[in-house]
Amino acid sequence: MRLFFSLFHPLLYASGKEETMKIPKTPVEFDYDLWTTEDGKCMVRVKLTGEVTEVDRDVMRTLRAEEKKLRRAMSGTPIVGAEEGETESILSTSYVSCEGCEDLEGAWLEDPENFIEEVTMRMMEDSFQKELTPREQDVYNFCIRQGKGQQEYAKQSGLSVSRVSKIIAAIRKKAKIFF
Repeated sequence: MRLFFSLFHPLLYASGKEETMKIPKTPVEFDYDLWTTEDGKCMVRVKLTGEVTEVDRDVMRTLRAEEKKLRRAMSGTPIVGAEEGETESILSTSYVSCEGCEDLEGAWLEDPENFIEEVTMRMMEDSFQKELTPREQDVYNFCIRQGKGQQEYAKQSGLSVSRVSKIIAAIRKKAKIFF
């Protein structure tokens, strides 16, 4: 990685701005601190010498990739029967991998939606609809499932509002028995 710096003339960052900028933490084993300034410049500091330089975006991408590769290698779990220091990625859904979140359990990964209950209810609803007359099915889909008004259905179908209301009452009566 030090080869990249031989390609560029180091620019000393003498404006004093590096003291006010927040530089992200990198692993101790990584030789450089990487950051991007507010005006879009890619900056690198050599940890050993403290030298700061601006680099090209391609160099920054390469250095970031190396840093991520090092982080992944460090955050793995030891492989049983392998050499000392060899690790593999943690792919468990019960593993929480954020700093300061060690006390969290895998329960936060659970989906709050209960799809089994939804599917069961949908199957029961389909069975219930089969017991309705064609007119009741139409009213059920329009007024109850879609949530549209009785007056709107009455206009569309040519029925009176009181007739639509009686059909809905009949649907509710059947639903009480069914469910």
